[in-house]
Amino acid sequence: MGRSNMTDNRKGSLSKIDVSASQIKKEFGVDLYLFLDAVSLGLRDDEIADLIGIDFDKVKKIRERLGNISSEIGINFKKNI
Repeated sequence: MGRSNMTDNRKGSLSKIDVSASQIKKEFGVDLYLFLDAVSLGLRDDEIADLIGIDFDKVKKIRERLGNISSEIGINFKKNI
């Protein structure tokens, strides 16, 4: 199978946002894919904070770290699980 636009399977990172799941987990203690699922559904930051169980400020910092990613990423982004 070919590589997707979003996932670089060699590094386990999402190429559009140039960050790895392990970096986000280490830096913020949050599962990147759960966070991206919430973002892709168009949830507000306060809703994401409640869903994941983190504070609102941390959600904002994660979004910034991911290049202010929005729901435009789409619900069908590829995951490297």
